[in-house]
Amino acid sequence: MEGARRGGIVLKLSDGDRGRVVEIFSSLQGEGPRLGERQIFVRLGGCNLHCDYCDEPETIPIPSGHVRSAEHVKSEIEALARTRAHKSISWTGGEPLLHPQFLMPLMRWAHKKGLENHLETNGTLPAAMSALAPLCDAVAMDVKLPSSTGRDTWSAHRDFLRVAPKNTFIKVVLSDKTTGAEWEKVLELVRGAPFPVPLYLQPATPIGGVKPIPAGRCLRFEQAARRVVKEVHVRPQWHHLWNLP
Repeated sequence: MEGARRGGIVLKLSDGDRGRVVEIFSSLQGEGPRLGERQIFVRLGGCNLHCDYCDEPETIPIPSGHVRSAEHVKSEIEALARTRAHKSISWTGGEPLLHPQFLMPLMRWAHKKGLENHLETNGTLPAAMSALAPLCDAVAMDVKLPSSTGRDTWSAHRDFLRVAPKNTFIKVVLSDKTTGAEWEKVLELVRGAPFPVPLYLQPATPIGGVKPIPAGRCLRFEQAARRVVKEVHVRPQWHHLWNLP
């Protein structure tokens, strides 16, 4: 099974036949360019980061979720697909790229079923991204700011963009702790990408004491981004406003 390192110990998460699954459900995409699209969500357990604004904190521990077979996941997806039309599967977490051996055959199967693969990732695991890139129809890459994670992940993000597919877009969650220096780092990262990357500014959803970025500062960041990035959007998280899972 695929391993993740936490506190110097490698913990087994998944292999080609079994993986840690938290839940599988149908809902509307609440973020990014596919906002409002009906998707089947497959949420995998375990994350290599711990963001203070995380809206799925039960998925962070390694391990979390339940060990499920690939056949179980396929069966659940097929059952949901029979209830209504879905264009894509959102592979999410936690951090789904902790499960590349589990995801690869499932993503291939999804394509055979006529479903697109929408991957949601924290953008810090370039080796796994490189392996799965040919199978991804969209990659939602979060850029994680040190003010929210307590960690510097800029180098990992640069390495990730070098291997990410060209259908990748970047989302940055902005809280009241986000600094101008961090935003300059974000713009430097996007400028250095090997292909044009759409940029989504997402004011943090107020969860667990986290406060969203003040509107004026967010707009200043947006204006600064428009000087160097071709496609820029300010788009908050909507599924909380819709009261959806």
